[in-house]
Amino acid sequence: METVIKNVISTLQTKSQPDECSVFFFCRNDKMDKNWLRGINVEYSLSRQKISFLRRMKLVSDFKKWLKKNNPDAVICIDVLSCLLVNKARLKSGVNFKLFSWPHFSLDHKKYAENIVYADHHLAISSGIKRQIMARGVPEGSVSLIYNPIARKEETIPSPGKEDVTTFLYIGRMKFEGQKRIKDLLDGLSNANGKWKLHVIGDGSDFIKCQSYAKELKIDNHITWHGWQSDPWALVKNEIKYVSALLLTSSFEGFPMTLLEAMSYGIPCISSDCESGPEDIIKNGINGFLYSPGNLTEFTMLLNKIISEPLTISAKEIKESMFEFYDSVYYKNMNETILSVVHKSEK
Repeated sequence: METVIKNVISTLQTKSQPDECSVFFFCRNDKMDKNWLRGINVEYSLSRQKISFLRRMKLVSDFKKWLKKNNPDAVICIDVLSCLLVNKARLKSGVNFKLFSWPHFSLDHKKYAENIVYADHHLAISSGIKRQIMARGVPEGSVSLIYNPIARKEETIPSPGKEDVTTFLYIGRMKFEGQKRIKDLLDGLSNANGKWKLHVIGDGSDFIKCQSYAKELKIDNHITWHGWQSDPWALVKNEIKYVSALLLTSSFEGFPMTLLEAMSYGIPCISSDCESGPEDIIKNGINGFLYSPGNLTEFTMLLNKIISEPLTISAKEIKESMFEFYDSVYYKNMNETILSVVHKSEK
């Protein structure tokens, strides 16, 4: 999420886009990692007040002052609670602007999701999140589906040769059940036929539990656990080198960028058709395959399909299948959407 936000802000600050773009954070403490914000105009409102009503009053007051000072045309909230706070500050300040929501996580798994209705317009990063916004009473005309961007890659990470071992890849947090469902990943692979290996890149609270379960299933000798990597794709390119498919077994997502990242290198993906994101990214048989969430029979069948007969999908086809997600298209679409809503209100 941080990478997407930083890239969007940087692009909006170019001469071909709106002249000014800055970031304002509502903070409960000063522990937030600010390294990713280097080079960006940022202001903070910090309140350690434990009583939520008083804390929110402080945050609203600070943002009201910011509004009067900056008089923005548009404010984009990346958090649903911020929609409530910004709307209160708008009413108190008397400053007129368009309030956008830009949620990056499933609303069905988010506290205070109902506060999203305080926004005037909504930027949905997936069809699933668009449906979730509309389910809260927002008309379809007030929701724009914009997805998330990915940079076009010149490099291609090839599949193993026909005589080589099928190589699967997982990149993400280690959550045994819950959102990421690593248990499903391991269960599916334990039932797969033929020779395969899995590279796991990522860390998390369930790292040891996942490793122990792989041993219990007697598949641990097929798996290499790389842990957390600051640049996971550098590891894939330089050490793993060949990938048959990236795997994602989540029960829910916001918009799984790991699928786009894999496809940008020409890697096909197998993913659960969870809420939300995969349905927008994966085109069955063209750049990968979807299976019903939790259906291990379907998942294992797809694994066996790749193990027994390597996919004939070319890396070039996979890269071309995601045209609408490439950053040049995305930023143009997002900018036009924001300007259209702002200018419409001025008429």
